[in-house]
Amino acid sequence: IDAKLLVLDEPTLGLDILYRKKFYQQLLGDFFDEQRTILITTHQVEEIEHLLTDLIFLQRGQITLNMDMDTFAATYTEVEVSKEMLIQARALNPILEQAKLGGASMLFENRSHNELAALGRVGRASVADLFVAKMS
Repeated sequence: IDAKLLVLDEPTLGLDILYRKKFYQQLLGDFFDEQRTILITTHQVEEIEHLLTDLIFLQRGQITLNMDMDTFAATYTEVEVSKEMLIQARALNPILEQAKLGGASMLFENRSHNELAALGRVGRASVADLFVAKMS
């Protein structure tokens, strides 16, 4: 395919995990370069998150989020919070809280790493968790 834009809608639906991984490896190897764009619509964001350069969320036909992945990484942070620190963490208004054994996983927007490190283990936010937070 010698197209400048390749649009794929749920391209791995029905494939098992081995073939999904092979599909994306083959796609990137055969198609992608700096002169071409691949637009993928999928509910399986966990499997393509590492491939993304830009992120767009749509809700009822309207764009609700549009950013590049560098901005995403700088804006959103996940923190594993122990039950002893839940009150302090909730005071910082997480945009998503998910119960975990012994505490919670919380997603924060525009908070400093130092501020969040006092609450627990700081990690990289996932696109799937951001989707849940923004679409709920």
